[in-house]
Amino acid sequence: METSSEETQEKATTLKPQALAPSVPTSIDLLQVPRAVLENLLLKQLAAFPKSDLLQVTKLMGINSHLVEELIATLRKKSLVEVFQSDASPSHTHAGRVVYALSDMGSQEADVAFKKDAYIGPAPVSLQQYNEMVQAQDVRANLVTRSDVTAALNEVYGAERLISLLGPAINSGRALLLYGDAGTGKTFVATRLLNSLNTSVYIPYAVYAAGNIIKVYSPQHHRKVHQEQSQSIIFKGQYDQRWALCERPSIQVGGELTMDMLEVNHSEHNRVWMAPLQMMANNGIFIIDDLGRQPMPVATLLNRWIVPMEYFFDHLNLPNGQQITIPFILTLAFSTNLDPEKISDPAFLRRLGYKIQFQPLLEQEYTALWDKLAQGRQLEIASTSFDTLLSLHRQHEVGFYPCLPKDIVGISRDIIAFEQTEPVITSEILSRAWEVYFTADGKGGGKR
Repeated sequence: METSSEETQEKATTLKPQALAPSVPTSIDLLQVPRAVLENLLLKQLAAFPKSDLLQVTKLMGINSHLVEELIATLRKKSLVEVFQSDASPSHTHAGRVVYALSDMGSQEADVAFKKDAYIGPAPVSLQQYNEMVQAQDVRANLVTRSDVTAALNEVYGAERLISLLGPAINSGRALLLYGDAGTGKTFVATRLLNSLNTSVYIPYAVYAAGNIIKVYSPQHHRKVHQEQSQSIIFKGQYDQRWALCERPSIQVGGELTMDMLEVNHSEHNRVWMAPLQMMANNGIFIIDDLGRQPMPVATLLNRWIVPMEYFFDHLNLPNGQQITIPFILTLAFSTNLDPEKISDPAFLRRLGYKIQFQPLLEQEYTALWDKLAQGRQLEIASTSFDTLLSLHRQHEVGFYPCLPKDIVGISRDIIAFEQTEPVITSEILSRAWEVYFTADGKGGGKR
């Protein structure tokens, strides 16, 4: 039950920014980033994109052209940047344009800059600007209503039993614990919660804090609402291009989560300092799935969140040994199919604002979901197949988990395609699909 690209596009066009757009800085001082940091970033841009013209450099830096010209002028005085005439053919529209490139000394300086910090992208925003924007985009500022949550969960079968619990939970801004058997839809529901918030947010490409550039925007975790605006000297109707207007982030991590992902860190081969997951998830939702399956002890992971959950801010250790404080304004959702009483102590459970148990579907909801998914695969279900299906559930004591129809319908379709039979899920095909999906005890698939 994934959202189609058409639905995603329609959603993006209806989202409105919750906060006022960040204004376009008209001076170096208003950028609130040291000039030396901007100069080094410009050197790295010209090293990566040699012989770029003013418009290209402006788009790369995400700041206005007259500020770029000011930085280039400074670098030219230091003999780090040279000016060239474009060698485009006379018929080319950019013939004769002025382009910029590094001198030999500039290339050496760029190499030094890359060794200190490999970040390349739009200029960073200051930590103060970031904190102010996150506060302005607090999800609790615009309360959601029952109709908002109902619309967000319109594709979730059995959602009416959850709406009265999830709505107040979203408005509270407090952490959630979603628990219940595997396959009951905990993660799917959690990822749909943000659809109840009909607002978009500004995400910085990077943040400058205590001598470090921290990359925040990630195409993997953030989805832009629309294309970037073109840069020009006309400021009316524009906003600071060091920010991307995005849907509220929804970040999900499971058993692969390590403590390093929750601190400012970089990959083994790339010295770009990346924001931790919770910083990327600010103003959105951060789902820790399969709680109890992570490599570290559950107590260690849960203790990491005590201060952020209580005070709505987080302390981060930086690569240079300094520490910064950032807002922790997001919906933190833990999801587990283990017994909460066995994986966490009572003191931590008390700190969780909402503990919501997920149950299997009712029979009517379950069969309706089967019908919908079969139709989506252009398949019919034989009249006797539901009797077979319910019999298998009783025989093997398997609940009506919402994950089962999608998986078993998919296997049935594979069998039908292979056998080249009519597109009908018969009792015989259903039984075969059930047999290959579940383990020998008849429960392995549903308890994944």
